[in-house]
Amino acid sequence: MTENPANGIKDMMWHFLMNKGQKENIPELKASVWRLIQMTTQKTAGQPGYAKSTHISWDTLDMELMRIVVEATALVLSGRLDELEVEK
Repeated sequence: MTENPANGIKDMMWHFLMNKGQKENIPELKASVWRLIQMTTQKTAGQPGYAKSTHISWDTLDMELMRIVVEATALVLSGRLDELEVEK
């Protein structure tokens, strides 16, 4: 799919899903990806009794993945990703 289906909706309730309806937060997207990588590579799953103080519990995995999805969606909707594609 190359076009945003929300752009054709006339109801303003869906404005937040239309192009330019979000502002990107690239630092938060990067931080979330780094946390996911840390969780993946820490080898203890952040389990109490085994984890170091810097480890992240795998109990937060669902929220970390959702955070990445939300930030990636905002990046696409903001139009910034299109700007990066044009720069190639």
